[in-house]
Amino acid sequence: MRIRVPGVIVRVVETRETERPMSMDIPRGSGQHPVTLIAISATQLAVSTSFYGKLFQWQTQSVMPGITAAVAKSGPAIVLRADTPPGFPGIVPFIGVSDVEKSLNAVVGAGASVERAPWTVPMAGKLARFKDASGTIYGLSPLPPVPVAPIPLPFGDNPKPPPGSICSLEMYAADGHQAGRFFQEQFGWGSKETMPQFVGFDPGAGIGGVFQSHTPSLPAVAYVYVENVETALTDIVSAGGAKTADAMAVPGLGRFGYFTDPSGTHMGLIGP
Repeated sequence: MRIRVPGVIVRVVETRETERPMSMDIPRGSGQHPVTLIAISATQLAVSTSFYGKLFQWQTQSVMPGITAAVAKSGPAIVLRADTPPGFPGIVPFIGVSDVEKSLNAVVGAGASVERAPWTVPMAGKLARFKDASGTIYGLSPLPPVPVAPIPLPFGDNPKPPPGSICSLEMYAADGHQAGRFFQEQFGWGSKETMPQFVGFDPGAGIGGVFQSHTPSLPAVAYVYVENVETALTDIVSAGGAKTADAMAVPGLGRFGYFTDPSGTHMGLIGP
């Protein structure tokens, strides 16, 4: 079932006898190409920086005009970007590769397109962005010098990351199975259908998530792990964000919440 709220469609999973139960035993990927960086649109950069620092204890530092770096207790690195044009997705995950130009050429040869040709960022190195077959934007970035540890999806009895960590992604893919094959072939990710319109993915290192095939208007959502979703939503509203749906429980997985930050970027929450 979907509940429509202003500006976003929030997915609510209900357990019925006629529905297949959600299966989260996603094959583990190679671990060679984790998501190393999450770029978050922050058109009100100063306000958004304060918002995330206060709510989730992200350590932030301005690195250049319009760009603030953020570090959570766990998970990928984060950048808040003020220079995102209208219509650009609020979230872009960057995949770690050993050679950005070579990997960009490979994904284009497999059916993707260049969204932004390689460019160099101080302290980050060479970056690039591509669009997959669904038009969803991903980035490419250098692999970190230290191997990235796997971070299980924080569902059910799985280990939970520290509160405030980005713990999962939800990415639009018109055909989740095709997306799973593409990312397996290009980056070694594992994937499996978890329920209708959802295909889970696991890079084998760092965070994983799901491809969703029902809401192209919301191509990417990053989820933050919190100890209490209801409390976090109340704090988000007090800090200048907006709640887009009430907290909801999904049997066997946990509780979910959705919000927009002061810049209007859509984000999610996961909690026990």
